[in-house]
Amino acid sequence: MTPEEERSGDLLDVQLADEIELVSDLVVAASSSPRHLTPEEIDQLLGVSGDRPVDPHAGALPDSAG
Repeated sequence: MTPEEERSGDLLDVQLADEIELVSDLVVAASSSPRHLTPEEIDQLLGVSGDRPVDPHAGALPDSAG
């Protein structure tokens, strides 16, 4: 594809656009709030439930014994 052809088409990534919209909504909500939003309020704004599976390895340091 030539550079002219690359510039002529619109870059459309629906998932990225949705994520940008979510972040924008979160920024607007956070900036209009006089206090920090709770994790529950953030989940509600993003339309997700707070019931996420817990990763037992999250935040764990690698085993350095060896």
